[in-house]
Amino acid sequence: MKVKPLYLAMLVLLMGQLTACSSREDVQAATVESATPLFMLSEDGVGPLNASTPFNLVRIGDAFQEFNVVEETSASSGDNNRVITVKQQVKPLLTINPDFQQKHIFSVIVHDNLVGNQLGHALGSKFAEIYTPQSLEQCAPGVDDWAGKVMCYAPKNTNILYLFSGSTPKVTDTVPAPAAMQDWVLEEMVWKAPVKK
Repeated sequence: MKVKPLYLAMLVLLMGQLTACSSREDVQAATVESATPLFMLSEDGVGPLNASTPFNLVRIGDAFQEFNVVEETSASSGDNNRVITVKQQVKPLLTINPDFQQKHIFSVIVHDNLVGNQLGHALGSKFAEIYTPQSLEQCAPGVDDWAGKVMCYAPKNTNILYLFSGSTPKVTDTVPAPAAMQDWVLEEMVWKAPVKK
């Protein structure tokens, strides 16, 4: 799945202003019981990728030599959006989005539980398994390819975001009450590079 960096940036900015916070069942069934992770998602990055990694096919390919690393271009709405994908054979593991200048990594989207999570949450987990009333984080409605879903900061973390989907209610421009999202499923995880000061 490709999400334009501009839309992801807008979503992250929107989430910074908020104060509150069944699909992909195949992901849950196929990957929750995954064995040893190939690499880990953490506050600092994903595997060998971090805030200092350039958005460069050769450099990222060198970091993932045992995987298929491909640069793709999506020409939609007149924009020339480049992403780099990392796959195990044909199974998507990561989508890497560049910053506005396309020089550094803006975000990394995790698509599979072959990528571990140092916070302990796996794709396929339910909203209620991750958050309690005391641990709710800021959430925002998804945009673009993520329309109809909800993105929330991971517990006690500002560099990792969780994308949740559910059958009802459908999200428009507001986030459902936490009670309505208890059975929503963690569909993707996103690491975003910290803002440079």
